Amino acid sequence: MLENRGWWAFLLAALWCAAAGAVPIIQDDVISVQFHIIANVDSVHEVVLDGRTCQFSYRSANTAHGEAWTMKIERERSGEFKCTIEDIDPVPPHATFYGFSAHMFGARNDVLTSNEVWSHEGVLLEQDGYLVEGNTLRADSHWNLGGLSKVIISSE
Repeated sequence: MLENRGWWAFLLAALWCAAAGAVPIIQDDVISVQFHIIANVDSVHEVVLDGRTCQFSYRSANTAHGEAWTMKIERERSGEFKCTIEDIDPVPPHATFYGFSAHMFGARNDVLTSNEVWSHEGVLLEQDGYLVEGNTLRADSHWNLGGLSKVIISSE
């Protein structure tokens, strides 16, 4: 019975996440979760892998159909940790956001090594509606409620 203890722990964790509205996907070097955007609610989602916590906070202005998003943290072969937060629902209309932030807690020296922000039209230029401060990427005061589609942050 003791050899099945890990399986039961996994099953209980999966049931707890499903009850909370998130579906975990667990591999050795990848942890991911799916969630749905809810309008006009301050929301926070996070994934944790080997001492790194990737956290996504946002407030959505609207969402026509509770679009599905995924959040994944993975350890790259280089040893860096990469967190990808993205809209996986291709059907418009897409949610718009009052603001958002992505954090990598546990990052070496509390610094992100790279980042990307995408709208549904393509990748945004750095400081084009967002800024990076230490281990945080966040919408700035010029964020235009645009259709955010993907955020990628990396750290050592």
